[in-house]
Amino acid sequence: MRAILYRWKIPLQLIVIAVLVSFVSVVIWRLFIVKNKMIAEEYQLLASISSDEIIGYQKNKPDSWKDYIAVITACKNTSAAIREDLRKKLLSQLDNHTQFKNLKWNGADKNTQKTASQIRTLLNQYTIYDPGKYGFPLKQTCYYVDTYGADREGGARFHQGTDLFEKKGTPIYNVCPGTIEKLGWNRLGGERVGVRGDDGNYYYYAHLDKINPELIIGKKIKTGELIGQMGNTGDAISTSDHLHFGIELPNGQWLNPYPFLKVWDSHAKGGGG
Repeated sequence: MRAILYRWKIPLQLIVIAVLVSFVSVVIWRLFIVKNKMIAEEYQLLASISSDEIIGYQKNKPDSWKDYIAVITACKNTSAAIREDLRKKLLSQLDNHTQFKNLKWNGADKNTQKTASQIRTLLNQYTIYDPGKYGFPLKQTCYYVDTYGADREGGARFHQGTDLFEKKGTPIYNVCPGTIEKLGWNRLGGERVGVRGDDGNYYYYAHLDKINPELIIGKKIKTGELIGQMGNTGDAISTSDHLHFGIELPNGQWLNPYPFLKVWDSHAKGGGG
C-alpha cells in the first residue's frame, strides 16, 4: 500500500500545483479584463466632456479648472428644473474660492454629487487634458473636424479616428512619451507608426508619406519627436493628404480623439494653463 501511495504522491502534487496555477491565472486574467474595461469607461467619460469648456476654464481659471469642469459636467445630468439654479450656486462657491471637497450640494441628488466627484478624480488620475502633458501632432494650424463614427466602405466599417488635413510633407510629431510598437505598411493605414504610450494607450499615425527613418520598433520616443511626414498612402490614395490619428485603449476599443486633439491644439497655440 505504501508503495502505491508513494508512486502516486508526486503525480498528485503536480496535479494540485497545476490546478492552483490554472486558478490563479484565471483570476489574474479576469482582473486584467475588468481593469481594462474600467479604464475604457473612464476615458469615454473624459471624452464626453466639452472640449470648449475645458479650454475656456483652463484659460480663465488655470488653478481650479478641474473643479469647474467637474461641477458643470455633473450638473448637465440633473433635471432641467434644478439644473441652472444648482449650477449657479456651485459656481458661485468656486468663485469665492471654496475648495471642491467643501462645496455645499444643497438641492442636488446623490448621483450628481457622485458624478462630480468621479470626474474630479479622473481629471487628476489621467493627465490627458493637463496643459503641457500631451502635444498636438502638428506644429501649425490645420483643418480637422469630428468625424469619429462616420461610415467607411459603404458602412462596412466606421471611422475610428480624426483626420487632420495639411499639404504633403507636413511634419507629424509624437503626442506623448511611449515606445514604438508598429512601423511600416498596412492596407488601410498605408505607411503608419504605432506608439504604445506610457499611459497604456496605443497612438496610431496613418497615411504617412514618409516615416522618420530613425524610428525602430522598441525604441522609446518623447513628446514632440518626429514621427514622419503627412501623405495619403493606404486607402487614402484617392483623398487629400491628411494624417489619420487614432487612440486605441488597452481593451482594444478605439476612443474618439477629437476632444483631446482640440484641447492639445489650444495648448500648442498658447491657450489653457
